[in-house]
Amino acid sequence: MAGPLVLQVGDCTVACSYALPHQRGDALLQSRLRSIFGDETLVCNEGLDGEATEDFLKRYDRTMARYPEIDLIIVRYGVNDRKRYGIGPFEAKLIELCDLFERDYPQANIMLETGIYVDYPAHYAFDRNSKLEPVYRMISKLAQQRGYTVVDIFERMKRETQQGNWDLRARGFGSVDEDFPVLGPALDHIHGHDVRWFTNIHPNIQGIQTIVDEEISVITQTWPTGLRAIA
Repeated sequence: MAGPLVLQVGDCTVACSYALPHQRGDALLQSRLRSIFGDETLVCNEGLDGEATEDFLKRYDRTMARYPEIDLIIVRYGVNDRKRYGIGPFEAKLIELCDLFERDYPQANIMLETGIYVDYPAHYAFDRNSKLEPVYRMISKLAQQRGYTVVDIFERMKRETQQGNWDLRARGFGSVDEDFPVLGPALDHIHGHDVRWFTNIHPNIQGIQTIVDEEISVITQTWPTGLRAIA
C-alpha cells in the first residue's frame, strides 16, 4: 500500500511558481512529513497562479481524476476571490468545493488555511490586512462549523512580524518577476526607500518555510500517530 497522500489546492501562494521546486511549500512539507511519518508520504501541489475558487471548480473533474485516494486535502484560497466577487460569494464557492471533496473523498480530512499577513505600514503601501482579515475569519468560522482543521497562516505571520521577523514576502513592486524573482533583501539598498518595493503578497523563502512550519505544527498536533489514521 502506498503511503499517505496530501493534496494542496490554492492560489499563487500555494503554487509558488517563482521559487525553485525544492524551495516550494509542497517540497518542504513533504520533507518534513517524511521525517515524522515515513518516507512514503507524498505531497502533491495543484495550486495555480491567479486562481480563485471558481477556477478550481471549473477544472475540478479533470484535476481530481488524477487522485483516486487522498488522505489530507489542504485548501488555501481567498486573495483572488475577494477581489473578484467578495466574501459572500467566496464562502458559497468554498462550501461547494468542500461538498465535492466530502462526496468524492469521504475518508479524507479537509484542512482550510488562511493567508498572508503584510507588515503595514512599514513594508506595504496600503492596509491590505484590513481587507483580507474578514476573509480569513470567514474561512476559520466555516472550518469550525464543518469540523475541519484550520491552519491560521495570517495569525502566524502576524506574530512573526510583531516579534521582528517581518521579512516573509518577495520583493518587486507588487508582482514577482518570473525570470528574475527577488525573494530576499539583496536589492533593498537600491529600492528599500520606496515602500512599493515591498508591496508584494507572495511569500519568499522564509515566508514559505514559516507557512510549512505552521502546517507541521497543526498536522502533528491533530494526527500525532500519522496521517493514515484519518483514512
